[in-house]
Amino acid sequence: MAENTIALISFVLTLMVFSYLLGDVPLVGNLYRIAVYIFIGMTAAFTLIVSYEGLILPYLQDIQDPATSWTLLGNRVDITIFFTALLFGLLILLKPFKSLTWLTNSVLAVVIAVGAAVGLVGALTGTLFPLLQATVAIPEDVTADFSALVDSLLIFVGAMTGLYYFHYQVRAKAEVGAEQSRVGRGLRHIGKAVLVTALGAIYASTILTCLTILTERIGFLFQFGA
Repeated sequence: MAENTIALISFVLTLMVFSYLLGDVPLVGNLYRIAVYIFIGMTAAFTLIVSYEGLILPYLQDIQDPATSWTLLGNRVDITIFFTALLFGLLILLKPFKSLTWLTNSVLAVVIAVGAAVGLVGALTGTLFPLLQATVAIPEDVTADFSALVDSLLIFVGAMTGLYYFHYQVRAKAEVGAEQSRVGRGLRHIGKAVLVTALGAIYASTILTCLTILTERIGFLFQFGA
């Protein structure tokens, strides 16, 4: 019974999403928006539940347990982090008060700065450094694995020219003012071609993923209708 109910809800929501293809038809045109609102609301509710069960609830349970105390919840660093997060949350709630807006803005500035720092570290350790390692990884036996050497050279040239594309350097000339060298222009063109190819591949992969999801949904509609 529950499986049939879930299948029916999925069928209705799928039809509501596909109603976007009909345009702004009276009544029908709002079905897509309703489906999007339901998705956003459920996502927000799921995030709230996970945050409560994974972060807030464990602390509340330890506080209410008479066998535990704040010293047993962890070291001082954990306790400081918990109270700092609690203080930040309370300060954000002061946003409606205009006289205390500077406090809320200060908290948001800290959150944004920390988020940017975490993102930068993740980009360096998760993308840039592995890419640099891949560019210098040369096979030990070149004759036995020539294709791997070619792949390494292509990765090296693509990475270097792609990075060089964002570097613009010119030299001063008395006749024309400033001009970029032919070698620099050539490297920038190669880097541009590499970036366009990479973006095209990513876009094609995204389209393929969307088509796969669309095919699965259409197959679900036909299967449910049958």
